[in-house]
Amino acid sequence: MLMVLRSLSRSDAPGMREWSLANGLAIVALPLYGGRGVIPDVLSIELANLLFLCVPMLMYAGYLRYLERRVPAGLLAAGLGATTVLLLLFHYVVDSMPIRIVVTSVAHGAVYVALACSLHRAEAPAASRYARRFAFWVAVLLALALTVRALVYAARYDVEVEIFEVTALNLACFALGTLSLPALTMGAVMMANADLLGRTTYAAEHDHLTGAWSRRAFFALAGRELERAQRNRSALSVLVFDIDHFKAINDTYGHGVGDRVLADIVGCTGTVIRAVDLCARLGGEEFAVLLPDTTPERARVVAQRLREALQQSATAAAGGRTVRYTASIGLACLESGESLDRLLQRADAALYAAKAGGRNRVCEADTATGSARAP
Repeated sequence: MLMVLRSLSRSDAPGMREWSLANGLAIVALPLYGGRGVIPDVLSIELANLLFLCVPMLMYAGYLRYLERRVPAGLLAAGLGATTVLLLLFHYVVDSMPIRIVVTSVAHGAVYVALACSLHRAEAPAASRYARRFAFWVAVLLALALTVRALVYAARYDVEVEIFEVTALNLACFALGTLSLPALTMGAVMMANADLLGRTTYAAEHDHLTGAWSRRAFFALAGRELERAQRNRSALSVLVFDIDHFKAINDTYGHGVGDRVLADIVGCTGTVIRAVDLCARLGGEEFAVLLPDTTPERARVVAQRLREALQQSATAAAGGRTVRYTASIGLACLESGESLDRLLQRADAALYAAKAGGRNRVCEADTATGSARAP
């Protein structure tokens, strides 16, 4: 599992460092724990248990970082210190193996309960929902098993037991303990992988400069919306617009300011359109907005609101200057049996008509001739 985590180390997923360290500590702790009766007790009991308790704590910290939650480092350190003190007390002052088992079981169980609560409260995106649910139930199962173990050994506090005694309970606890770290690590790997896939998908579907949908994603989504509109006989409209005299902005203020203008345009567009509408950068300074379930009358209102919002926007430039800009917008509404290419061609024709008519205006495509007119 450590090697699997290392293979994902470049994914930059939060929590990767803590998860890797947890598995590394387990590798160190296992030989110490298995050396009971062969190496000094301080190594096989106190140090081994100290390292083993750090393992779920680090897994918990890694999950919290992944969930963008604060890690209660002070509380974890206090729990680690208290557990160590109790182990020393029930080894060198009152030597009781059952009580030491109760102490370690309670300490581990408390961490798993905290982990389960954190995972249960977290809002999970669809891509990582299964991974979080898997990790949640692993933590719940471990917490329940450790609770049973603590109760059983608390009832036998005055009975002399061996840590490796062959009983059904002991074998079950060792089996769960053996599987706990790989299972939790598997959940972490699934979450990191889902995060990586999500970021990769987002990068493929969105323009890196503006955050708008990419041209490829727009055509894919628009194709699905067109099929839905034709199937349900619902309205569908599209706006195609670009920035007037954008080359002059780049030449006057520089490409850095021009890039900020493009990003501001997408932000401004987002304040005008609905959440279900799609804004995409088709290339250069040209953008498209897909308006599902939008009639021609409503599309005209949206187009005018967008034109006015862009006209009133400004982008800061060096020297305290501001860059103002306008947009020309072409509007087309879906007709029966029309293809996506034809719909966009009509919107493009309307855009060119808006530019030819003096810019900073909206023109609507004419259905019959494919020409354009001012709405």
